[in-house]
Amino acid sequence: LLGESSLKAVRAALAIHLINPSKYLEFYYAALNHKRQFNDESILSIVKSIEVSEEDFKNSLSKNSDTIDKMIESTRDLANKLNIRGT
Repeated sequence: LLGESSLKAVRAALAIHLINPSKYLEFYYAALNHKRQFNDESILSIVKSIEVSEEDFKNSLSKNSDTIDKMIESTRDLANKLNIRGT
């Protein structure tokens, strides 16, 4: 369901949510306005634009890696069960 670029954005959004759920929508809307492929640099730019520290973000990605993977897998499983394709 997700290409590499989209997967980076999803992992980032979930890491933000696990830091501060109220920042998730800010990240989401900023990501929607991003017109190119996501990469580490563009994601960090979005993270900083919503006033989340780079250190907190990177710590969340690292510390919560297993949780984030499980959240993504759960969503993929549900999409497959509902026969949903695409992003």
